[in-house]
Amino acid sequence: MIDIVHISDLHCGSTEFTEEYILNVINYINTEKPDVVINTGDIAHKGKEEQYLEIKKYLETIKVPQIVVPGNHDMKKNGIIFFEEYIGERRTCTRIKDTLIMGLRSSKDGTSEGEIGDEQFQYIAHHIKEHGNVKHKIFALHHHMINVPAAGIKRTTLVDSGDALEVVRRFDVDLVLMGHRHVPHMWTFGNSVLLYCGTSASKKVRGRDSPSFNHIKITDNELIAYIVDSVTLEKELLVHKKDGKIVQFEPREDYLEHLWKSNVYTQE
Repeated sequence: MIDIVHISDLHCGSTEFTEEYILNVINYINTEKPDVVINTGDIAHKGKEEQYLEIKKYLETIKVPQIVVPGNHDMKKNGIIFFEEYIGERRTCTRIKDTLIMGLRSSKDGTSEGEIGDEQFQYIAHHIKEHGNVKHKIFALHHHMINVPAAGIKRTTLVDSGDALEVVRRFDVDLVLMGHRHVPHMWTFGNSVLLYCGTSASKKVRGRDSPSFNHIKITDNELIAYIVDSVTLEKELLVHKKDGKIVQFEPREDYLEHLWKSNVYTQE
């Protein structure tokens, strides 16, 4: 089994970054002691050195291994310089137990758009073939492979999302972790689960959502993912997959639910 806590979109340096939330998240992690924490980006709000230095102090108190990928806010104003100086490489390939985790850079400097790109597609293929005997494969990136509801109309998907999804399908990737639009959600794509994270340490939420993170457990034949409230630390089941089938999925109320309940339709 591999035990994962997935956090994202901390936005340190924003006026909405909240110390109470990040301390709650860190306390949860250090109590639960997962095998790894995967952070899918936007740890700094504007890519500034002082923001990286501040968030680094918090992340250093996490007592388990961490994988961090850069988000579009981390790349602002050449922020990748500070990301790689204080946090880590822009992409990583890590093997934990029988699981291969690939942290990918989807963000480009000066734009909110995301792209994997040909060079990283080669990187993925090389390392998956090199670790051909792993039981599970996980991708972590900032941008979306598929849009999610209630995320707004701003472009969120990779510009090469079709190729990215084909890589997921071809290499039978078990789990893809993403952040970016602060909406916890789940899609399935073939045998894969695409799991999105809310903002874990800021008030940059949507509607009545609370800041949150994901707690995931994967065994040979089962995947269970919970949303954990960053304020109360209460857990809510998001998805349970067993023997290749979705046993239970708990969708969250979103904008469409509000729309269907509202009196906005006018019949001429």
